[in-house]
Amino acid sequence: MVVGGGPSGSAAARLLAKNHDVVILEEHLIPGEPLQCAGLVTKRGIPEFAKESILGDIKGARLHSPLGFTLTLEAKGTRACVIDRSHFDKIMFHNAVDRGAVPRVGASVRNLVDRGKDVLYELKTERKSEELLAGAVIGADGYKSVCRRAARLPPPKHMLTGIQVDLKGVNLDSDFVELYFGWNVAPGFFAWAIPAEDLTRVGLCIWNSELAPATYLKKFLTRPEFHKGRRVSIASGKIPIGPGRTAVRGRIALVGDAACHAKPLSGGGVYTGVRGAELCAQALDDFLAEPGKRDLDAYDSLWKEEFGKELSRAFRIRKIFLNLTDKKLDKALRIFAELDVHRLLEQHGDIDYPASLSSSVLKLAPKLAQFSPQIIESLL
Repeated sequence: MVVGGGPSGSAAARLLAKNHDVVILEEHLIPGEPLQCAGLVTKRGIPEFAKESILGDIKGARLHSPLGFTLTLEAKGTRACVIDRSHFDKIMFHNAVDRGAVPRVGASVRNLVDRGKDVLYELKTERKSEELLAGAVIGADGYKSVCRRAARLPPPKHMLTGIQVDLKGVNLDSDFVELYFGWNVAPGFFAWAIPAEDLTRVGLCIWNSELAPATYLKKFLTRPEFHKGRRVSIASGKIPIGPGRTAVRGRIALVGDAACHAKPLSGGGVYTGVRGAELCAQALDDFLAEPGKRDLDAYDSLWKEEFGKELSRAFRIRKIFLNLTDKKLDKALRIFAELDVHRLLEQHGDIDYPASLSSSVLKLAPKLAQFSPQIIESLL
């Protein structure tokens, strides 16, 4: 059984349906709604059959410091894609169903109990509640994961809270994402403006703030570049970052936001969610083939090898970021603008694996060690 019909759950269900009876449960009546994502992903996170959800390509980013400095990073080719996230989710869900997964929409799960040989769970719909059994459960049920609590796995290290509006009439460069930093802009994270055809997605995430995200967004939208924008829609949500040492307990395995696999530096979770789900399906397929000889712990080894080291290193970089004042952040961006570092970031920057460049950047710009010597030493 797969709990959650987002991209992660759909990816797992699609693969498992080849050899097993799979039910995919989605609490909302329409997969992909409500929208809770900025929709900026790399092509490696989009299966070929979902390419039609791409709205445009992004070649670079402009990083705006709180003191007015702007660092522009521009690649020769496409570095990311903007997708219609609702459409993407629907494609992923229906592809899983087409491959044989049995859909149950408007259905939520309660009271999972891993009994060793199977998992007993309560399925609640609008009409009734019933107790059912599953051989194993993949929890793809987001930041509020019922499966995570049932498996007694740890909560995220940090929980980001975000809000975003779609604006019409904003005139920004369609090749660039605009990122804005500062403790008065988006404490603990950043704000963004992402071109999406005739719309611009403007939003931010915050962490550990007494004020609501809407308070910061209202102020952010007073910037001159957004004055002519007309609000079309609004969305909000939470992003759990900082995974624990395991995403498995017994016959319950977690993927995507349920596993806290969102990227600590960008908050993006589509690539890690889909890839993690593919690896989880692989481990579960092996487990179900020989349940007496194998266990689901193999999934931990797979996701850690694929992107676990990146998440760990990125979280250490996030700790450095959280200790930067606005003045120090401005100084750091100016160091990134120095010729050799700037060239490295433009040629090899990867939004799925941004921390992979950390040791190379530090060798080119050792003065960055002034910001947090102990943590930076661990990145070399």
